[in-house]
Order: sequence, then structure tokens, then C-alpha cells
Amino acid sequence: MEITNESARKAQKEAEWAYNKAMEKFYYSMLEVVFLRIKSHLSEKGLKKVMNVDQKRANNENLGIEFSRKTWSVLSEAWTGAEGLAMTKISELYGLEISDLDISKIQKPNGKDSSPKCSPLN
Repeated sequence: MEITNESARKAQKEAEWAYNKAMEKFYYSMLEVVFLRIKSHLSEKGLKKVMNVDQKRANNENLGIEFSRKTWSVLSEAWTGAEGLAMTKISELYGLEISDLDISKIQKPNGKDSSPKCSPLN
């Protein structure tokens, strides 16, 4: 099988599309797991605090939207570090070196992370 620049770009685009679809599902799963983990550790006092905030969110749409925005931002931030570590470790298993990667897909010239962000409210 011959790998051409065109076939590599096509594979990148297909993988990026699949990645974006999978990330949205993953973020919802991650959110559920984290909330359940927090809930499993709550004391009576902690449960009251959570219920109080949830009640305020239910009664104030703007507060609910802001809480959701901050939640997705936190998940994105947490995942970026874990994803980078996993990519590094798995790349090592393949014997990949930095020259084997298309760096433009990892980091934009302005230094900002180009990985997709999950923003269900948008």
C-alpha cells in the first residue's frame, strides 16, 4: 500500500471528524462519571450544598448556562492534559518520533491548542 501526501491528508480529515464525534460522547460520559464520583463522596453537608446550587441553577437560566459553560471548560482543561500524556505514551509504543507527526495538527502557530472543544450549548 502506497502512502501519498493526499492519502495522509484524507486519513487525517477522517480521523479528525471521527475524533470530534467521539469527543462529544466522551465529554458527556466523563461528566457523568465525575458527577457520580463526587456524589459518592459527599457528606450530608456536601449533599445539601450540591442540592442548593442545583436548585439555584434550576430557578435561574443564566446561572445554569454559566455553570454549564464553566463545567465544559473544566472538562476540556482536564482532558487536554490526560490526552497529551496518553498520546505521548501510545506514540512511544509505536516507536514514533516528533518527525513522524504533523505538528501543525497539534499546535497552531499562535501557540494555542487546536484540539476540539466540546461546547454543547453552542
